[in-house]
Amino acid sequence: MSQHDYLAEVDRYSAHNYHPLPLILSRGEGAWVWDVDGNKYLDCLAAYSALNQGHRHPAIVQAAKEQIDRLTLTSRAFHNDQMGPFLRELCELSGYEKALPMNSGAEAVETAIKAVRRWGYRVKGIPSDQAEIIVCENNFHGRTTSWWSRSKVKAASSSRRKGSWRRPRRSARTTTSSSSPMRSSRVLDALERCSAPSGKT
Repeated sequence: MSQHDYLAEVDRYSAHNYHPLPLILSRGEGAWVWDVDGNKYLDCLAAYSALNQGHRHPAIVQAAKEQIDRLTLTSRAFHNDQMGPFLRELCELSGYEKALPMNSGAEAVETAIKAVRRWGYRVKGIPSDQAEIIVCENNFHGRTTSWWSRSKVKAASSSRRKGSWRRPRRSARTTTSSSSPMRSSRVLDALERCSAPSGKT
């Protein structure tokens, strides 16, 4: 099949929620990728930094094969013998007390917001359902309804989440959390508070 054929097939059967480059990649090695026509490209995007280690890193490929040969997947309904060692190594490496793995950046930011809202209600004493979250204009933290509604996209303005306010990027840092007694956090503060190493909160 040609690149045109692949693109036509995706256009025919895929729901449209994204607009990728019209390039059909078929294999990769390290920092390089090849399309179906054999053209070679330097992968500077690296899956939005999720693939900084490069394509088909031998240690990662070997570890993945060994794991799949033993156990394919467990939901969080069960414990498994890899979660504890992974979290311990991650916390020791990063200097943090605890970690919570997520599948995507949108989930990570959502979790940070949940954490600071809980802090706002339980520690700061904000009345129930009155917490405010400040976000930067033109933000992009993912394609969830929650974050899309906090962006500047015109179509999303009607679905703005209650208690969420946008601020220009240049003023977001100077907007103090103490300026409103109901303010749970700015998103920048939320990320910093949830990610601060032990003793640095």
